[in-house]
Amino acid sequence: MSDFYTKMTNRYQELLGRFTTKLRKLISEYRLLQAENQLLHRRQAQLAAELEQAQTLIKDLKKQSDHLVLLNQLGGSGEDRKAAKQQIDKMVREIDQCLALLKD
Repeated sequence: MSDFYTKMTNRYQELLGRFTTKLRKLISEYRLLQAENQLLHRRQAQLAAELEQAQTLIKDLKKQSDHLVLLNQLGGSGEDRKAAKQQIDKMVREIDQCLALLKD
């Protein structure tokens, strides 16, 4: 009878040892994944900031381009001047709308 219990005890100890080893490995992998996840979150935040900067730069360059087009139109023919005047009028209306919103 004691031989049976010894075999069973050894078997349980072996199973417990393998379980413990696998559990330690799993915890180790979990910690590595946590560290990688934190790294990816920092990288995502960095990329979001870079994207915002790029979008701001695009808006600024678009405004500069619009101004250059307007300047070229002012120095051109009658049709170009008419288009420039219309664009200036449009900008003035937009400014007026912004001022009206600020008053509210």
